[in-house]
This record gives sequence, C-alpha cells and structure tokens, in this order.
Amino acid sequence: MIRLLSIFVLCSFSLNAKSISSNDLRSLYSKGQAHWPAIQTSDGRRVEPMSLLPVASPKPEHVALGDKLFHDVQLSRNNTVSCATCHERDKGFHDGRTTAIGIDDQVGTRNTPAIFGIDQWQSFFWDGRASTAEQQALMPIANPIEMDLDPKIALARVNKDKSYHAFNKSAFNSSTLTTEQMAKALVAFERTLAAPSSRYKTFLTQLNKNPQHAINSLSDSELNGLHLFRTKAKCMTCHNGPLLSDNQFHGTGLHYYGRRFEDKGRYDATQNPEHIGQFRTPSLLGLMQTFPWMHNGLFDDLAGIVALYNHGGVRPRPRKSQLNDPHFPKTTDLLIKLNLTKQEQADLVAFLRIL
Repeated sequence: MIRLLSIFVLCSFSLNAKSISSNDLRSLYSKGQAHWPAIQTSDGRRVEPMSLLPVASPKPEHVALGDKLFHDVQLSRNNTVSCATCHERDKGFHDGRTTAIGIDDQVGTRNTPAIFGIDQWQSFFWDGRASTAEQQALMPIANPIEMDLDPKIALARVNKDKSYHAFNKSAFNSSTLTTEQMAKALVAFERTLAAPSSRYKTFLTQLNKNPQHAINSLSDSELNGLHLFRTKAKCMTCHNGPLLSDNQFHGTGLHYYGRRFEDKGRYDATQNPEHIGQFRTPSLLGLMQTFPWMHNGLFDDLAGIVALYNHGGVRPRPRKSQLNDPHFPKTTDLLIKLNLTKQEQADLVAFLRIL
C-alpha cells in the first residue's frame, strides 16, 4: 500500500498560527463562526463556510422500497451482488477496500465512494459521468464489473417477485415498477443515509448552540488544525461547505499517465483531453471511516498526505517517450508549497482525524 496522499490539502497564509497563543486562538474561535478569521483560499475564491449537511425527507414509502432494492442481489446477473455489497452500513456505506470487488470477484480500478449528502452533489462517480442521482443509481447494475445486468432485466425480476407487490403498491400505487420508479426509490433510500458519526458533526451541532462549549471540546492541537485548515493550509479552497467538497474536478498529479495504475479520470466521461487526470473533489466527512483514500484507494496515511501537499503536491514529469505528448496531464495550480512546520502538519492531521 502506498502510504502518501489522498485529499486536497492546499496551502499558504496571512495569519501566522505561531503568533497566536493557544489561549488567544481559543478565545478568538469561541465567539462563533461569524467572528472567525476569514477563510483563505489559494486563488482568492469565496467559498461556503463549514456547515451541517441538510436533512432530507423523502417519502417513507419510497424509502422502504429503495431499502429493499438496495439490498437485493436479484439486481446482479448471478444473484450474488447487491448495492449493499460495496456500500456497507457499518463503514459509512463504503467498503473499506482499495478498489471495489464486484460480480465474480472482479476487481475494479476505483475506490468505492461513500454514500451521503446525495442532494448536495452536482455529479456522481469520480469522473462525474452521471449528472443526477437517479442516473447514477442504475449504472452499477449495468456495469460488467459491478453487477453486470441489463437494468430492464433487473426490473423484470423485481416485478415478477411477489414480495415487492406491497412495496410497489404503497410507493407508486402499482403492482409493478418502471425503470424510472426503481431509480427514484433507490435514490429515496440513499437520501436518508447520513455521513458517519464523528466528533466534527458533534462539534458543528454544538457550534450552533454554544460556540464556547464546542471549541472547548477540541484539544489545542485540533483547534490549531481547524485554524490551519481554514487559513494557512487553504484546505477550504476545495474542501468547503456541508460536504467539505467544492463539487469540482481537479488534476492532482495522481493520474499515473502511461504507467501502472493509469487512470484518465474525467476524460473517461467527457473525452476532452483537457480533463485527463482530473477527479471530483471527495468529501472529507467520515474521513477515518472511509479509508483507504483517493480515486484508486492507494493512500492510507494522513501524515504522509499532508507532508506531500506541504511540498506542493504531486507533479509528475513526462518520460522521454512522452515529451511531445500534448495531452500529458498538468497538476492544478491550486496546489502550492505550504511551508507548514512539523508541528503545524501534526496539528492539521489531528483536526482531519475528527472529521
């Protein structure tokens, strides 16, 4: 397992953390988020502050049907794999593997994304090939490595199964479903899935009620990590808002272009050469429950990740045979050298661990 890298920890800074004592920092942050130092980003963009994910309220009848579908192996060619196979409840609806394992034990090339905050995403999959949750819901069924079944055949199986009739009637007032209704029910269930419980979620909940109590729940190291995350490290350039993701695609240098583990990322969805090596910014919520990280699941050490980004990220150089390749991917300019001290890196890791 490669022990380096995984999230967009970006950086530089104006408020020098070393110039603020722990007591002063605690006093500053105890005044509530509206009074915190301004969020700093590597390109000056304005971003959303930290906030809790909104709670969705889909129709219970749709949720019940979606729950049944999500756990039904009939949706796979040989009745061995369900959506829940790769999205396990006790792992934040992630699978804990480097890359997903589907039908006939076939190994995929990408890490399984956790499921939560469905309504907050603007695209789906690491390469954004689905633009809606309903579109995404049916794609794993058809994928030959995942469930390998024509969704129309899956639908026919479900409609033939008498155990579904009461669910279908309750949800859509019909004994049978359409493909669109099957997707709608699956998404309704997914909308109820919350991000894994974490100290960060508790912290944000307390922050809205009693800021001082919330800040006092953090150690000095975690508090300084929060400050760095928002300022000097400029992590919120890409990790912001309720998802701690900007919903954008960036090239972080992890494309392995022309090498083992090559993955062209968003290019696979758009066929635009400018998108080679770009991947959707992952959410950092439930970080410690959803490792290993990154699109290829090859990274499992936060200290190594922070150290890597502290040096400006990954910037692969073309091999001799690639020198004239106009499509060799470029690493985003949002990644810059940070100049974080060893202690600052440790503090940032301490904060990341509570997410």
